[in-house]
Amino acid sequence: MQIAGEMRRTLRNKLDQFRPGALSKLEPVGFDSNRMRRSLPPLQTLVAFETAARLQSFTLAASELNLTQPAVSQQVKLLEHRLGVKLFRRRNNMILLTEQGEQFAEDVGELLNTLGESVQNLAPEEGRSTLTVSLLPSFASTWFASRSHRFLEANPSIDLITLSTVAKTGFGQEDADVAIRWGPGGYTDVYEEYLFGEQHMLMASARTSKAIGDVRDIQDLVGLPFIHDTNYSEWRSVIELNDGDPVDFEDGAYFGDTSATVNAVLHGNVIGVVRDVIAQHLLSTGDLVQLPFKPVKGPFSYYFICPERRVDQPRVQAFLAWLRREADSA
Repeated sequence: MQIAGEMRRTLRNKLDQFRPGALSKLEPVGFDSNRMRRSLPPLQTLVAFETAARLQSFTLAASELNLTQPAVSQQVKLLEHRLGVKLFRRRNNMILLTEQGEQFAEDVGELLNTLGESVQNLAPEEGRSTLTVSLLPSFASTWFASRSHRFLEANPSIDLITLSTVAKTGFGQEDADVAIRWGPGGYTDVYEEYLFGEQHMLMASARTSKAIGDVRDIQDLVGLPFIHDTNYSEWRSVIELNDGDPVDFEDGAYFGDTSATVNAVLHGNVIGVVRDVIAQHLLSTGDLVQLPFKPVKGPFSYYFICPERRVDQPRVQAFLAWLRREADSA
């Protein structure tokens, strides 16, 4: 009986802690929800830090967030104080991420992306959504640009944003939702889908092709101005496959940018070996012409990639379905 009485008194004491005004009693025994989450800094400090880290500038971050530069700087200082570590090194008018800052920026970027996706997934179906695609500049300005209007027409509720970059896609380090990349494939830790390969073709402008006439022997082209893309050696393979000697075609202009190579062939009285994917829109209009010589298959292909967690999202599925149709027609 004595033990039961003690248990009742203990229970009453515990219940008393839940009465109004008892917060000070709850805190010591761990019922403070804020204390349970004390390791999480305020969301606005994380947003300010991630934006400044991504743009490497408080001024640019302020512009993106519609805040003042001192406000962004103050949010970052609050975050550094909360964490007890320096996230940026400040030098004159520049900011540089510390080693800890670099790792934290990647983690925060991924966290905010995931949170944004969750919010977007909860939005009504009839609402607008945005899809940001990372592309290589040469692909973005040619193949993709000439076809993107068909995606917008088929998906009027999706706003499309493209990021042109040659950097390796890091979905936690940039704003891209999905990407199209050119390479050997075998990307890890992401969803990957093959789109199409490419061929290297000997081409000329329609005007130049007409001036050359009906040539059938590669040797008939020797002496014509030749455009080379310094990123690829396949032009040699094309010449050899058609019984020519690459030495006879070494003279001419060399470009380190694929788009520049295409434009040089398009606008000059020249010939050159061009990747068909990059020139496809010009081939379809007849502005560029494939000369009557065998092409060489390129070593790389184009792949759609995105984080596994995003692949089933409606906006991603809509984009992937459109890509498949375009790849099939191409």
